[in-house]
Amino acid sequence: MKKILVVLLVTLLVLSTLSFAACGDPAKTITVCASELPHADILENCVADILKEQGYTLKVEVIDWTIQNDSVAQGDYDANYFQHVPYLNTYTGAVELFASCKVHYEPLGIYRGGQFAISASQNRIAICDDESNAVRALQLLYAKGYITELPVENEKLAFTGSSVTIGNVTVDLIAENLLVASMPDYRFVCLPCNTALTGNVDQSLRVDQETDPALVAGNANVLAARVEDYKNNAEYKAKIDALVNALLSTEVSNYVKEKWGGAITCDGSTQIDLRG
Repeated sequence: MKKILVVLLVTLLVLSTLSFAACGDPAKTITVCASELPHADILENCVADILKEQGYTLKVEVIDWTIQNDSVAQGDYDANYFQHVPYLNTYTGAVELFASCKVHYEPLGIYRGGQFAISASQNRIAICDDESNAVRALQLLYAKGYITELPVENEKLAFTGSSVTIGNVTVDLIAENLLVASMPDYRFVCLPCNTALTGNVDQSLRVDQETDPALVAGNANVLAARVEDYKNNAEYKAKIDALVNALLSTEVSNYVKEKWGGAITCDGSTQIDLRG
C-alpha cells in the first residue's frame, strides 16, 4: 500500500512539474497587447482555447492603444491587436512592425451628440485626432453629406491645427479617449466601433456609418508583429504563425458573428493572411 501511495505521489509530482513548466515555458507563451473590445475579448474567449490545443498559453493585456506599437517594438509583447493598416503605416519607430493578417472590420459611425437645439451656424462635429482616423472620419462625413468639401490631400490632412471650418460646420480633432465624454458638447461625433462599445454608447444614437465595401478589407483590424524577429527567430515566428492561424479560423468568425451580429464584420472578406 505504501509503495502504491509513493508511486502515486511521485506521478502527481511529475505531472504537476511538467504542467507548471509548460505554463511557464517562454517558447510556448504568447503575449499580446490589445484594445478591450472586441480585440481582447476575441483573444481571451476564443483564440486562447484554439492555441491551448496546440500547447500554447496566450496572455492578453489591455493597454492604451497609443503605446501598443512601441510596446511590441520594445519586446514587451509578441504582437498587438488594435489597429488597421492605415494607422500602422504611420508608425515610425526604429523597430519595423508588419501586419501579419487582417481579422475583423469595425465600421466608423456618426453619432448624435447633445447640441440639437443650437442654430445651424453653430454646427460642430468631433472626430479622432490621429491623422489616419481623422482622414477616415472626414471622408465619411463628406460621403454622407455632413460637410461639403473634403480637406484631405493624398490621404493626409490638408490643414493644420486642431479644427477646420467648412461652410457652417466646424470639425474639431480631439483625443480618442475623450470622444464619448465630449458627445454632449457636439451636434455629431464620429466614433470608432470599439470606442462606442467600450463607452457603452447607445446604438440608437448612431445616425450613419461607413457603407463602402472597399473599406471593409482596407480598414480591417490587424495583428501586428516585429519584422526582423519574424524573419530571423524561429521560436517567435512559430508563435506568430500559430496566432495568425487561430485568428483566421472559422471559430473566430463564428464567435464574432454570434456575439456582435452585424455590428462587426469577420469573415472571408476581412480574414486575410498577409504573411506573403
